[in-house]
Amino acid sequence: MKTLLTASLVLCAIHTHRATPATNQLDALTLEHAFDMAERLQPDLAEARALIEAATGRAQQAGVFPNPEAIVGAQQLPFGGDASNQREYVAGVAQPIPLGGRLGKAREAEQLERDVRVRGLEVTRRNLRKRVHGAFATALYQERAFQTQSQIAQSIEMAAATTQARLDAGDAVPEDLARVEMELARAKVEIQRSQSLREQAVIALAAAIGDPALKVKTLAGNLDAAFEIPTLESLASNLSSQPEIQLADASTRARSALIDLAQAKRIPDVKVEALYHRLETTKENTFDVGLSIPLPLFNRNQGRIREARAELQAAEARSRSTRNELSLRLQESHAQLTTALASSRALRSEILPRADTVLKSAEARYAARAPGLGGGPAYLPRIPPRRDAGVEHGAFVGWNQLSSRTF
Repeated sequence: MKTLLTASLVLCAIHTHRATPATNQLDALTLEHAFDMAERLQPDLAEARALIEAATGRAQQAGVFPNPEAIVGAQQLPFGGDASNQREYVAGVAQPIPLGGRLGKAREAEQLERDVRVRGLEVTRRNLRKRVHGAFATALYQERAFQTQSQIAQSIEMAAATTQARLDAGDAVPEDLARVEMELARAKVEIQRSQSLREQAVIALAAAIGDPALKVKTLAGNLDAAFEIPTLESLASNLSSQPEIQLADASTRARSALIDLAQAKRIPDVKVEALYHRLETTKENTFDVGLSIPLPLFNRNQGRIREARAELQAAEARSRSTRNELSLRLQESHAQLTTALASSRALRSEILPRADTVLKSAEARYAARAPGLGGGPAYLPRIPPRRDAGVEHGAFVGWNQLSSRTF
């Protein structure tokens, strides 16, 4: 029985180990699905939500009235047994009472700090969506680039076969075939390079989603939709609603509330005491009332007030800096991405179709055995390797800064 149980556990473990990778494989992954997965898996978002919960707890605690203090005491206790009975017993409560509206201001300050955390979560989410969007667009682009390189290689293979047939028929020279074979070798190198870039892009996409163990097999999407660029005017008009601006404004409000709280703390708490007093000598019960008022002679909280005012000035400066940086980054990224996408569209709409036309023309003329055909090089699909290198680098430098789904 023990052996059977052990064997069952081993088989279950093997089955679990084999089944786990299958659950991590994604086919036809869309951009929206990638966003949803990142919301669940990204640890940065989990951290930001935990910080909001912590700020909520501080705000709840800041407005709580202080607890009363129990007082129990005995006075004039004799050292010897024959001393006169002059003992006095005291019991009562003391209640600290905050003045100057300190509790309300402390609660408001912590609630504004919580708002800062909430705005920070939005900034984290926006940056995450931008990262996922850029990684998805990069992976989709590399996937299309790999397919394009494969088509180019197939076209050059057909050209090589055509040139070989022409060489066998005496219509070409060995140098023509060597040129085509050289182009074919370059195309195969580009296929390997494109495949490597595609695999790297898929790994980066899985990391952006939040689980590097994800196996993204295929993507579903359109390059034009993934690279949709809004107008610069619409982005600029929406600049004030960006999470970074709202975070800076929330931080400024929180720092201003801390000044009010620091000023309220200049007024110390008073303490009210109510005591029951038992006099053993006369067997009398009395009631005492006391009031304790600290005198703010040395500590008037001036250092905290000065600190809070300086923090407010720093927050206001950060807010202005954030606005300037966002405006500059917006214009630069929009220009970079627009230029890169124009180059990409030119490659797809002009260069590749013309190359295909040249190849088909060469095949047709060879099939027809046109007189005076003359030679192969003019009929080869002259597609220099990596014409899209500028697009590959320029587009995604801009894309990491600009995204229509995050502005």
